[in-house]
Amino acid sequence: MPPVLRHSIWFGRLVLVGATILFTLIALRQIADPIGASTPHQIALGSSDAVTIMRVTGGLFLGLALVLAACIVSERRLLAGLGVLATVNAVVTAVRVLGLVVDGPGPFTLQVLKPEVVLVVLSSIALLVEWRRRQRLAEDPRAFPERGALGAQPERP
Repeated sequence: MPPVLRHSIWFGRLVLVGATILFTLIALRQIADPIGASTPHQIALGSSDAVTIMRVTGGLFLGLALVLAACIVSERRLLAGLGVLATVNAVVTAVRVLGLVVDGPGPFTLQVLKPEVVLVVLSSIALLVEWRRRQRLAEDPRAFPERGALGAQPERP
């Protein structure tokens, strides 16, 4: 078994950790201070409903962060977490590009587009590598030693 595939599980986990931290920070900012989070972008929240909608958007980010966090610690769920991350980021980036074309190049759009593309690329690579690792494991279960949670060696009796 190539060492790259043997240790590739950590690349996927690292990508998920980065995304989990990012989504958590976005969520906390939108939940704790929705007006402060939107004001720099010239978004006026003129009603209590508008403020609540921003908080709910933060709740969506927090929910996604929690799902990704659960996938980090479970080897069984890692592939699903990477798939969710790659899908969500690809859609967000596509909508961001649509906004760039339709609405024009705003400073915030240009600022976040590059990191979003990087996250799409990293999550897609991690997804493909984890998929390949699992394919290889299915072909030869002896290729990888048995692992417990987070890749730790299980205790032997």
